[in-house]
Amino acid sequence: MTILQSLAVYYDRLRARGEASEDGYAPQKISFELVIAKNGAPVSLNDLRDLTGNKPVPRLIDAPIVERSSDIEPAFLWDKTAYSLGVTDTRTDLEKKGKAVAKPGSAKKTADQHAAFRTMHEEALSGSDDMGFRAFLAFLQRWTPDQFTTLGFSLEALDQNIVFRIDGKFEHLHSCANARSIWRSISSGSEAGRGVCLVTGGLADIVQTNPIIKGVRGANAAGAKLVSFDRNSTAYQSFGKSMGANAPISASAAFAYGTALNKLLSRNSGRSVLVGDATCVFWADARETGEKAAAAAEGFFGSALDPDDQNPDQLDAGRMRAAMEAISKGRAADVAPDLDSNTRIHVLGLSPNAGRIAVRFWHVGTFGELVGNLAKHWQDLAIDPNPFKRAPAAWALLYETALLREAKNIPPRLGGDLMRAVLEGGRYPQTLLAAVIGRIRVEGGVNGKRAAICKAVVQRNVRLSQRTEEIPVSLDKENPNAAYRLGRLFALYEWAETATDNRNATIRDKYFAAASTTPARVFPLLMRGSTHNLSKLRKGESIGLAVKLDKEITDVMGGLADQLPTALRLEEQGRFVVGYYHQMQARYAGKAVDKSDDDANEQEG
Repeated sequence: MTILQSLAVYYDRLRARGEASEDGYAPQKISFELVIAKNGAPVSLNDLRDLTGNKPVPRLIDAPIVERSSDIEPAFLWDKTAYSLGVTDTRTDLEKKGKAVAKPGSAKKTADQHAAFRTMHEEALSGSDDMGFRAFLAFLQRWTPDQFTTLGFSLEALDQNIVFRIDGKFEHLHSCANARSIWRSISSGSEAGRGVCLVTGGLADIVQTNPIIKGVRGANAAGAKLVSFDRNSTAYQSFGKSMGANAPISASAAFAYGTALNKLLSRNSGRSVLVGDATCVFWADARETGEKAAAAAEGFFGSALDPDDQNPDQLDAGRMRAAMEAISKGRAADVAPDLDSNTRIHVLGLSPNAGRIAVRFWHVGTFGELVGNLAKHWQDLAIDPNPFKRAPAAWALLYETALLREAKNIPPRLGGDLMRAVLEGGRYPQTLLAAVIGRIRVEGGVNGKRAAICKAVVQRNVRLSQRTEEIPVSLDKENPNAAYRLGRLFALYEWAETATDNRNATIRDKYFAAASTTPARVFPLLMRGSTHNLSKLRKGESIGLAVKLDKEITDVMGGLADQLPTALRLEEQGRFVVGYYHQMQARYAGKAVDKSDDDANEQEG
């Protein structure tokens, strides 16, 4: 099933639950309603906003869709006051504060917008015998912009969206059955003609332009398009087809996928998470396992993908991992009665791309499969002591790759590549390891999260290459890997130095980057410095520490070959970091994790 087909199916699910607008309608921010008498005379302009908070908030009301760029394009039976009443807000700051007399403005553009609004409705409604439409047309014929002031309408309505209602009726004009029928007729007209819809496979009217999608991080604030052929010229034609005809999608299918995707991307949907430059949305297919199983799967998958700080159960990584492993083995009902491991989950990653929206990743799998891959991700990140204060969210790892841990500095595409690896259980992007090691070199600090990322990337490479070795979760003094031992050795040399005296710049500041890449060139120098530091410790009051360090250094070096590696590859540099972290944390055994992280120069993101 394609992306658009999956979204169209999800729209049907939303409609069945009463959570989506019908074809041609969408939630609009409405602030006022104009009540009209049966003879067309304006009666009152009523405030519909929510006034319970500190600031009035418009109500979201389903109304006919309108798409505007720079052209004049009126909405059907609703619009902002420039279109619907021919008045706009030209008040100065003093006038808005009530310190001067104010009145609405009506510039030429505003007059043109109102004229277009009136003409559109005269053409659309003139043939109807509906009493409400006749009253509305009478209103348009007798209305003049100066009446806004003479009737004493609130200046707060200026530039706000308004709807219309006939006096004595409770339903707004745009919501009545006749209005919906007329709007379907108006909006179904398509310059692209009829064709076979790629989504439904049926013969239908093909849309010329596809719906605008809002909510993708970094995209145009007014929205962008997932499917787009905007220019109608020979340079943008293929086989003589222009614009929407290049990817024929019926009007109903376009509305369905656009409505579903906008719903998923809405702020409070609970089905969206930001991962780097990729906005990730997910939803379940209820056709095989039912609505309860689909809703339960979405809730659990969302909590595993992005744990909630306010939910203690989601913050318990051990409990969550146990539940995830049960689900991956087909025992979802043991976790919660409504969960079903066979529920299909769709995950879509979107990123802005030159005024449009690009698909960064697309994955469809069973609930059990996806949760199992998330559990593997958590397992690969496991390291002692645990640096995560909660179950690790994939997006949070990316801050360890960014300058100043700011989202804007996360490497492009890395979020999408990371999510693809997490969802599919494949190799992590090597750019993740490279970026983390790059930050360690620049900043000179190895914190627990960065060590966990290095361990996870190397561990997964080892497992998928079917090698028998394991990357240790905690300090492994018997581990024979040269890079791991060199990381431990560097940590011991640093311990000896810091125990001797306090210096503004330690060997970590000076030599970590070089030691982790070209050890044969750097470690002989470090060895001489360590010998000097241990000698100073023996002459002071730290003889016991000197003996301890000397023994551990000897043990580590005993597992190294006589000739040190000339250079370490990227993966071996990751092992170096893990060995360094394990050995450094061994110094603080028995102390709190957050204290050890502080002493290891960790900076939380």
